[in-house]
Amino acid sequence: MSDEDLLSLRFCDLDIRIEGTWLEEMVDRLHWELEEKGLRVRPHCWLSTEWFSPDGVPGIAIPFYLAHPRLMNLEQRQMYEVEGGARRSCMRILRHEAGHAIDSAYRLRRKRRWKSVFGRASVPYPDSYRTHPHSREFVLHLGWWYAQSHPVEDFSETFAVWLKPGSRWRSHYKDWPALKKLEFVDELMGDLAGATPPVRSKEQADPLSKVRRTLRTHYRQKRKRYGVDLPDVYARHLKQLFQTGGRRETAYSFLFRVKGDLRDL
Repeated sequence: MSDEDLLSLRFCDLDIRIEGTWLEEMVDRLHWELEEKGLRVRPHCWLSTEWFSPDGVPGIAIPFYLAHPRLMNLEQRQMYEVEGGARRSCMRILRHEAGHAIDSAYRLRRKRRWKSVFGRASVPYPDSYRTHPHSREFVLHLGWWYAQSHPVEDFSETFAVWLKPGSRWRSHYKDWPALKKLEFVDELMGDLAGATPPVRSKEQADPLSKVRRTLRTHYRQKRKRYGVDLPDVYARHLKQLFQTGGRRETAYSFLFRVKGDLRDL
């Protein structure tokens, strides 16, 4: 199908599933990693429009485009990236979302110690957040210093680092304040090993079969949200800077010359 034909489809008309695809292997691997840690939670997974784990539901929504290479191609052409499109990045996101699922399954955010380590989960999610790239108070996992965005994300990022096989987090985060968070998660998960979670809902939020809007509407909204279609206000200046020929210093040589100052800034 052409891109135009695909964009005209509704999500509920997509004949795709996790079973029988590489995603099934990824979900099985996540379940194996949780089993190796002694945790009894096995997050159920379904296809939706984006990555997320609903509050109060120990499950994970996986974006539709990962279920078919043609849809991954469309995502790439629309958004210039495919989030979770490789096995390594997919597992990285699954581990993060599993942190949310574990939080929901055991109602961890209600625990007094959890609040003292990560903060209050009731703090409103910000539309944007200011990062401190040199901070060692937070683990580094998904990128963009995502653990700094909210206490719930801080926990999920910490959990993901703890869950990854062979992550060597004790040595990697030695002398970091974030190590105390990892040690808390390690202790907490040890206490939960073998315990039956009180929340076992198999609810699916926004499954594809219930989403009636078209892919065109979805991408129009998504591109607007992420600023993909912002005007090229810097195009003229960039073309001047990166033009070839003449005696003007190239952008590459300039950046190479001032890279030390740039790093300090």
